[in-house]
Amino acid sequence: MTIRALTAAVLLFLVLSPRAVTGQTLDTARPEFDRFSLQVAAGPLLKSGGHTLSAALGFSPISRLDFVVNVERDHLPFQRETFSDGYSLTRGGTLTAVSGEVRASVLPPHRVSPYGFAGIGGGVSRPTVNDTFPTPVENDLRIVYFGGGVRVPISGGLSVFGDARVTLALEGGDGLLGIWPVRAGLGWRF
Repeated sequence: MTIRALTAAVLLFLVLSPRAVTGQTLDTARPEFDRFSLQVAAGPLLKSGGHTLSAALGFSPISRLDFVVNVERDHLPFQRETFSDGYSLTRGGTLTAVSGEVRASVLPPHRVSPYGFAGIGGGVSRPTVNDTFPTPVENDLRIVYFGGGVRVPISGGLSVFGDARVTLALEGGDGLLGIWPVRAGLGWRF
């Protein structure tokens, strides 16, 4: 490792870890402000019987505001409903999207706090392929969403959270979906 690379690594560590610069340890009595966060979550999709999985990386310029990059995969099941005058089919499939999100909390990260968020993103949808729908399809996906939740700190930067949102998804150029994910997850601020 060259001197320049070593110097750059040390400077990067000091920028990303303000506690090291000020000589503070991780277990001080005063809660510190951590700028980065990692989150994972999962939960059901209301009304559709599907589920959602997500992972996110966040940055906090101030203690109550997070900018988050979120990767999410939603699964909508194939459904067949029979009525007296016929039946209805829902193709289902998977929606995979990357989004940018702004999250605002009422209280700082070391306290139990409600939060609200809004985001926009894009990705791809892959409708179900089965005997009824034998042709594979891949569509462009555009999403916009908003919602709210609550975060509960555990210790050492770990927290649990739960949230719900309303997602509007434009599938292809002509399909509009309404999706209602409810998630529970684990977050770590560092």
